Amino acid sequence: MAANPVRRSRSEKQAETRQRLLDGAAEVFRARGFQAASVDAITRQAGYSRGAFYSNFESKEQLFVELLQKRVYRAYQRMMEESPHVSDTPLEALRHGARQLADRQRDDDSRWLLELWLELLAHAARHREFANLAAGFWSGNRKLLAQLTEVNMAKVGREPPIDSMHLATAQIALDIGLAVQHLVDPEAVPLDLYPTLWELLFARFAVPPEGP
Repeated sequence: MAANPVRRSRSEKQAETRQRLLDGAAEVFRARGFQAASVDAITRQAGYSRGAFYSNFESKEQLFVELLQKRVYRAYQRMMEESPHVSDTPLEALRHGARQLADRQRDDDSRWLLELWLELLAHAARHREFANLAAGFWSGNRKLLAQLTEVNMAKVGREPPIDSMHLATAQIALDIGLAVQHLVDPEAVPLDLYPTLWELLFARFAVPPEGP
C-alpha cells in the first residue's frame, strides 16, 4: 500500500512559489535584461499567473532586489563570516577576501548579475522609488564589512581612523569600481589588481601600529 503523500503547509507552498518565481525571473532577466523583462514573461517561465506574482512581490523591482540578495548578498555574507576562520591574521584575512572578490568576477553568473545590476542602477537614477530598494542591498554589505573591520582592527590593537562604516564604503567602492572597469576594459584593469590594491590601501589597518 502506497504511503500517504506528505501534505505541505501553506507557508511551504508559498515559499516554493516564491522561489520558482525568482528562478523564472533569473532566466528571463538573463535572456532579456531588466527593462525588456515583463511580469507576464516571468510568470510564464515560472508556470504561474500574474495573481501569484503579485501575491508574492509588489513589483518587478522588488523581485530583482530579492534575487540579488539571494545570489550576491548572501554569498558576500558567507565570505565575510568565513574570513576570520580561514586566515591566521587579519592581514591574511584581508588578502584572502580580496582574492575571493576577484574570483567572483571570474564567475559567469556573477558577471551576468553585475551587468544586470548596472542596468538597475540606471533605472534607480530615473525612478527614485526604486533607489531605496537598491540602497538596501548596499546597506547590508556595508554593515557586515564595518563589523569585520572593527573585529580585525581590535585584534591588532588599532582604532578605526574614521567611522568603520565609511571604511566599508571605501571597500565597496573599490570592489564596484574594479568590477565595472574590468567589465569594459579587462586588459587595462585585470582582476589581479584586487589583492594588490586592497593591500596597498587597507593593509595598514590590519597590522599592529608601529611602536613609539
